[in-house]
This record gives sequence, C-alpha cells and structure tokens, in this order.
Amino acid sequence: MKKFLVIAVCCLASVSLFAGDATYERSRQNEVMGWTLNVRDLDVDAAEELVTELATTYAQLAAEDNIEVLSASASDITQTVTVTGINNKGKRVSEDFTLIGTGIATGSTLFLYIDQAEVDIECVGAVTVRREAGDTFITSIPINYLEAGMAQHFNGEKDSYVTGWKIDKMAADATFRADLRWYPDDADCLDPTDGMVTKDTLFIEVEDGGAETTFAQPIRLKAGGWLAVYGKGGAANTQANVTVTGYDVRP
Repeated sequence: MKKFLVIAVCCLASVSLFAGDATYERSRQNEVMGWTLNVRDLDVDAAEELVTELATTYAQLAAEDNIEVLSASASDITQTVTVTGINNKGKRVSEDFTLIGTGIATGSTLFLYIDQAEVDIECVGAVTVRREAGDTFITSIPINYLEAGMAQHFNGEKDSYVTGWKIDKMAADATFRADLRWYPDDADCLDPTDGMVTKDTLFIEVEDGGAETTFAQPIRLKAGGWLAVYGKGGAANTQANVTVTGYDVRP
C-alpha cells in the first residue's frame, strides 16, 4: 500500500511541472513583437543620408498632424494602406486608409512622426502619403511594391532589441558604408546630425561582397527613441541594400 502511494505522488508532481511549463510558454509569446527592416536604396549619395526604398523622396513630419493618402491611378480603389508612427504621447499608433483612386483618403489619427507605410495589395499607381496641412509630401509606395521602406524604427513606449543587421551593394564597382544609429530622443529624427550613438558600422569595399553583424547579446534600445541606418556611397547614386532585425518588448 505504501509503495502505491509513493508512485501516485510522483505522478502528480510530474503533471504539475508540465502544466507550469506550458503556461509559461504561452505567456512568453505575448511579451515580444519581432520586426525586420529590408530597404533597397538606388540613390545613396556621397554624403550621409537615411537609407530609403528605391530612389523615393522621404521627409519626416515637421509637426503633429493628420495624414492623407492617395494613388496616382484611378484604378486603385480597394487597397488598404496602413501608416504607422508615433503620437505626441510617445506611443506607437497606426491608421488604415482605403484608397479611392486619385481621390484623397483622409485620416483622423494625429501623428507626430511617421515610421512606415505599407499597402495590402499591389497598386497600379504609386501611392503618396502626405501631411494634411499644405498637402506636404512624406513618403510614397512605388509601383510593384507593398512598402514605402525607410531604414528606421520608432519603438515608442516599448524597449527594442536589435539582433543583427546586414548590408549588400548592388553594383560591382561600388563602395558603401552604413552606420546603425540610435537616437535616445525620437525628436532627433528632425535633426539627425547630433544626439546619436553609433551602435555599429559596416563597410563594403569594391572587392567585397556583403557585410553582416549578428549580436550575440541583443542591443537594448530604451523606449522613446529612434533607430536609423545612415548610409554613404563611394559616389553619388550608389545602390545598396540594408536589413535590420529586432524585436520590441511589451511593458
């Protein structure tokens, strides 16, 4: 009889341990939100600049405002454009806009800074994202692409961790240098010449292929800041590709 009781206790302990592990794993999945930036820039200049998709123009919001979205083609009437950014409380916000062709889709969310813009279905025309006041251009999603693509990440109220990054050149005779910059104050996106910490630098010479850094210990970026990749080509119109991976930790 005593032997039977001992076996029963061991079984119960085993079941209890298994249940505890399962609960922990389910909770852990909700603690982080992974992200990847992959930006191809066809127009990196000989002076440092934010790496942006293709050769499109990008200009940050100069002041808090609502956003407008429109397409260059009247055929784009069903696609949804999602704009993400930061509001004046430092929190990440997003808003969806249903395209109405060349008509203006207006929003109601106030943005202080714009982070990214993407569309769910390929568009016939290029998509423009602009500020409501003065119709000031911010960024665009090129034809055949689903993202505007800026090599930046605003983490808002969450801490961010960078796990690695990589650069590749797209022309055999090119040289390319890129800085992985961290600005503790996201307001520095309006004045990126100072206030930053360079977390890592990658450089490709003419004879080199790609260059990559994987951080054994992810780099912690405290909430409220701005991560940005600034590139510099050996000559104007250098073509290069940048990839950054990381995750945000929920408070």
